[in-house]
Amino acid sequence: MNGRLKEKIYNFAPVIILVIGLILWLGTYYLDQRILTESLNVVWIGLSLFLILLFTLSGVVIKNLYHQVHTDTLTGLHNRKYFFAKLVEMQTDKRFSLILIDLDDFKNVNDTYGHIAGDHVLQKFAEILQLNTRKDDIIARWGGEEFAIILPNTERQEAYKIAERIRTVVEQHLFLDQTGTCRITISMGVGSTKKELDFAIEQFVKIVDEALYQAKEKKNSIVAVMND
Repeated sequence: MNGRLKEKIYNFAPVIILVIGLILWLGTYYLDQRILTESLNVVWIGLSLFLILLFTLSGVVIKNLYHQVHTDTLTGLHNRKYFFAKLVEMQTDKRFSLILIDLDDFKNVNDTYGHIAGDHVLQKFAEILQLNTRKDDIIARWGGEEFAIILPNTERQEAYKIAERIRTVVEQHLFLDQTGTCRITISMGVGSTKKELDFAIEQFVKIVDEALYQAKEKKNSIVAVMND
């Protein structure tokens, strides 16, 4: 099943299951209406309301479980598993960009302010990413202090502008919690493609990761590459 269709089915699971339940209920009610007595009618209505509630709750549970499997618990962003699934889908698109991000010297934040403060920084950074990207962009926590963004239908120049905006906002932001304040910077690798990938998606990620590594050597910088 197509990944995007599968995701839509899970997202609309409560509605889908409720509609199916209502169709089954209406069909059964119509067939049984002629043989129901008045007392059985009361039982039927009560049972019907219970089934509608059950169908609705089942759909909500399915939707929530799907999101839990694909969500990073600390930041609320997508996790690495979801990110790779979406990245594989992007192989069939003609144009997209990828940004890999690393928080510079993040170990110093944990060592200086403690891991709770470090978690707070990661959460605030996730908010900055959400506020400075577009609706269709896919943001994920890559792992630890590393993050990634897929930008559909985006060329390198536009991807670089988005990356630079994020870098500037982070550089100017004062991260604050009960333990004190701190500032951080980030390094970013940006990769773009204008055609369907004719090689493994892992190779494309490796190319962008190498760009990130070059940026990390400078710190607070962006290195961009392109697959032509």
